[in-house]
Amino acid sequence: MTVLVLIFSDYQLLFQGWRGYVIAGFALVWIANVYMSFFALTRAELKKDNAEIREMDERTSKKAE
Repeated sequence: MTVLVLIFSDYQLLFQGWRGYVIAGFALVWIANVYMSFFALTRAELKKDNAEIREMDERTSKKAE
């Protein structure tokens, strides 16, 4: 997938020619990994928050009874 993006966009980083494509490929993969890690952390935080809210709701419903 990375190779296709680089070919279609003709994106070269720092150097012209094949060296620019190699550096751009590594940079593109690195940025994608950063974004995916951020998304995973955000998703985990949301799951944690939802679990805490559910637990608080259960406690309040038990106290009301």
